[in-house]
Amino acid sequence: MQKHWKDEASFSDLIISQLLSCYSLRIQRRVLYELVQKRRILSNELFNKNLYRLKKKGILDFDSEKGVILNKNILRRQTLFAKILVKPIGNTKVMVLFDIPEKKRKTRNWLRLHLKLWDFEMLQQSVWLGKGPLPKEFIARLDLLGVGKCVRIFKIESIKAQK
Repeated sequence: MQKHWKDEASFSDLIISQLLSCYSLRIQRRVLYELVQKRRILSNELFNKNLYRLKKKGILDFDSEKGVILNKNILRRQTLFAKILVKPIGNTKVMVLFDIPEKKRKTRNWLRLHLKLWDFEMLQQSVWLGKGPLPKEFIARLDLLGVGKCVRIFKIESIKAQK
């Protein structure tokens, strides 16, 4: 059941309608009704656009018998490749080595992106040097993505060059 349009009016809508009405109650109601209707249309449009985006990504599907179907595999994949916002804190040097198969290119690119975001220095495409220790969430995400065994993380005490 939809609310009455007067109940949906905000305080700013009431002020605007009062100012535009020239103290006429009939005009004030008309202006207030138009303001509420515009907001309703806008919110319906936003809702429909969001549904369309989710359907286009493959997260939602619509069925006449079952209604709305949520695709959990694609939703899981979307959340697995999300950015980890916690940055490594500390002064210990950390070296990250990885050998991720070509089949998991997206995972490999995700890993490189995070290492760049955390200001790691690329020595080779699969060898990175930076400050750590790395967040536990990062290591857990590597295991969830199935590349935990392909990534090695070393804590470096000191680096001495040989002549």
